[in-house]
Amino acid sequence: MAVVNPHQFFELPSESPDTLPYFHAVLGDGQLFRYVEGDRESANTALERHFADYFGKEAAVAVANGTVGLRLALQAAGVGPGDRVLVSAYSFIACAMAVAAVGAVPVPMDMDTPLTVDTTAFKAAGGAVAAVMVVHVQGHAVPAGRLRELCDALGVPLIEDVCQGVGAASPDGRAGRLADIAVTSFQQSKQIASGEGGLVAGGAELIERVYRLSDLGAVRHGGGLPDWDDERAVLADNLRLTELQAALALDQALALGDTLARQRANRARLREALGSAVTVLHSEHPAGDAGSHTLLMARTASDAQRFCAAVQAENVVARVVWKKTFREYGVFRRSGLTDELSSQQWPKTAVALGPRILSVPVSKYVPESGVARVAEAVLNHRHHLAREW
Repeated sequence: MAVVNPHQFFELPSESPDTLPYFHAVLGDGQLFRYVEGDRESANTALERHFADYFGKEAAVAVANGTVGLRLALQAAGVGPGDRVLVSAYSFIACAMAVAAVGAVPVPMDMDTPLTVDTTAFKAAGGAVAAVMVVHVQGHAVPAGRLRELCDALGVPLIEDVCQGVGAASPDGRAGRLADIAVTSFQQSKQIASGEGGLVAGGAELIERVYRLSDLGAVRHGGGLPDWDDERAVLADNLRLTELQAALALDQALALGDTLARQRANRARLREALGSAVTVLHSEHPAGDAGSHTLLMARTASDAQRFCAAVQAENVVARVVWKKTFREYGVFRRSGLTDELSSQQWPKTAVALGPRILSVPVSKYVPESGVARVAEAVLNHRHHLAREW
């Protein structure tokens, strides 16, 4: 019996040509570079316009991946060596890596609950903060209102990592809209998937800087020709997105409403099947969740591993979202970047809860029978799960 693959958020064989017009247009004319010749509008340009509007920002630029997007956002915002950046402790290591890549120090923000952020780190930092990065988790939007207010009081930018949160909303609104800079990803396991890829949205001046930093520092004139003699040109890297990736992402972005509806329907079926026998970690606004993942809490870290192995044996996927906070990885301990942080800045709740939080993904492609199999496997091994966190 084949493994249910709910992580597959995009399956080309499952889509008809009619649902992928931009993708087939690029295949048709063979222009894979983002600077298109002729009458066809660049898929990159259309994708950027779409997400600038989606996140409520002045402009956007497509880049090679989400991690690159975070790094370029920080760099364009003026964050550099020695600066401190508050980062959600409960997040993928790439978030802190992006901070370290510009020479800044990632300072962890702990968890209030499994899906909210503790703002104590603001006080501990004593105002010496250059930016704040909040990370949305597995299709659940973290309420960003408190962070927005604190950033305004400090006069520092709020960056929302929406790589896992496209389509999600909290009581404070859609993920990414309160941020000065919103960053998302199109990596294979994301809601919108083109294998790799990412996007940064924000103010026009900041996005122009990101654009140059991702495009060999060039200033582009009419026809897309680069000018490195212009005084605005900078030394930079090539971190562009291809036309094929942009087209694939754009087609899915335009169909996001249908994707969310199908995912939410599957999640509703799963929760109904689980009933009261299993405690699900709810966000503050369950109706706003993207529906891509259902989060559970294991009794212990060991139970989390046993649960994942047990349901895998029944051809169902469940995973610990993030086993460690970034400070616990040897690569950060060896870097010396966090040496100056006090013991009070260790994310105690995230360290304790992180290895116990489980994610059960169910994409729009999973049929009702597949959802029933997932529910059955979860129920069969619920003795590993906590009734409360």
